Amino acid sequence: MQCCPDCGIGMEWEAEHGNPACDACGAPSHAAFNFCWDCGASFEEDNEAGDTAEGYALDFDCHSRKCQGRVAWLMPYCPWCASAQRWQPSDETDAPVCVGCEAKLEPSWAFCAACGEEAPLPEDCFTCGAPLEQADCAARCEHCRRMVCGECFGDYTLLEPSARQREAKSGSPGVRELLLCSPCAEELGVSPIREEEPPASETREDEAPENGEEPVAARTAPPSSPWEVLGVAPGTPLAEVKRAYLALITQYHPDKVAQLGSKLQALAAEETRRLNQAWSELRQRSGPGH
Repeated sequence: MQCCPDCGIGMEWEAEHGNPACDACGAPSHAAFNFCWDCGASFEEDNEAGDTAEGYALDFDCHSRKCQGRVAWLMPYCPWCASAQRWQPSDETDAPVCVGCEAKLEPSWAFCAACGEEAPLPEDCFTCGAPLEQADCAARCEHCRRMVCGECFGDYTLLEPSARQREAKSGSPGVRELLLCSPCAEELGVSPIREEEPPASETREDEAPENGEEPVAARTAPPSSPWEVLGVAPGTPLAEVKRAYLALITQYHPDKVAQLGSKLQALAAEETRRLNQAWSELRQRSGPGH
């Protein structure tokens, strides 16, 4: 796996703490590795396999039965025995095929794990089987990551403790808003988000208050277009829109706002939702027939 299957960002091993580099290909390495993880070149060393390398977790066993080493998910070669580590493509019959490298992709991936190419959308809704081309809208469930039509997804609230609360095993859980398909909503037991109706005593939007102020409708800002949300001009090529989306979405990643207050985390979550919605809408517009 060379790219994140969710956002398409390339994943690379980074040199830290003065780590050595491979003489054959120049890839950053580690003093305890016996082979280059990138090209498989031998370092003519016989170090014992470890679980970590300068803070990087090596979470997966090497594919070779003769090797006791562990590898990270992005390593093409085992750094202990040089056995090739290849990501196995999906074995599902109707799995989408990457248009960039023709690898079979998991239906829950938005991007190809091998080359980062945007994954083609499935033909049918995963929940009800309706053709997605005929649906008014479609979205990817934030839990199972499957694409479903507008009739099969909705906005829900999920009570979820923050990272600090999980560590301390105390405190009231926070509220997280998720776009979920109906099966995932039922599985998680979440509550749908309902728009609150204004009290009867409030001024109607089309009525002018007696004090001569502007009507409420006149003071309410119109909803932002997806172009405005992503900060690009209408008609911008999809490749440039994608780069703008990826640059913005990383700013609001949960890891980057984990140390902020709950209100700021909620604002980051809302902005992430707006960015995802805008990107999804523009990506759908660029599909066949648009």
